[in-house]
Amino acid sequence: MISLIDTHIHLDAPELSDQGVDLLPEAQQSGINRFVVPGVRVSGWSGMLALAEKTENVYLAPGLHPAYADQWNDAAASQLRELTQQSKVVAIGEIGLDGTVAIPLSQQEIVFRAQLDIALDARLPVLLHVREATGAVLTILRALGIGQRIGGIWHGFSASLPVAEELVELGFKVGVGPILLRENARKLPDAVKVLPASALVLETDFPDMTETPETLLRVAKKIAELRGVSLDEVAKATTENARQLFEL
Repeated sequence: MISLIDTHIHLDAPELSDQGVDLLPEAQQSGINRFVVPGVRVSGWSGMLALAEKTENVYLAPGLHPAYADQWNDAAASQLRELTQQSKVVAIGEIGLDGTVAIPLSQQEIVFRAQLDIALDARLPVLLHVREATGAVLTILRALGIGQRIGGIWHGFSASLPVAEELVELGFKVGVGPILLRENARKLPDAVKVLPASALVLETDFPDMTETPETLLRVAKKIAELRGVSLDEVAKATTENARQLFEL
């Protein structure tokens, strides 16, 4: 049976009413057997930890989403540093810049850089959230050498092939999710066809981007179709990429 890892799934999303883990047995029947839950708000970090501690094969990437950058303060920074010591914490995320939210990019950047510093100190990879701020994020990643030093994933990738190729050169993985399944998707399929297999990881961004965790299998099948390879080959490559990045 194939083995898949979902590198970005919000099992703790408020709309799931603490029932997210109940969906995992069915997902596991589809071959999805490890799950990485990214952070969004400071208030959610303790619940994430509790969920992971009681659920086998669920791992954490605590962090502050740029849409909630105004929640950042010394106490949040201290809490995040403490969380990096937990065994189930495998990354910091989802962090980055978002040009579509009300919080000024200048304020978001301060919080982004602070969380990058914590990730660097803890030697943990990062899950990046980037929307309408690609150039600014790339500039920061280049200057700090984040990819080469700790690695990470550009979550929900939908940018151009040249951006994808630069990310790979910088040491990042490309998070391939439900965007690939859209009929009007063009940039992401083009990138998936030609990027090295070592650059690809799978994600659902459930429940934001899909209604079921099993969508991950559909994404894997679409990658196999686009690359002209077997599903087993995609599963082995993407799973190994995630395992190496997160040290699972």
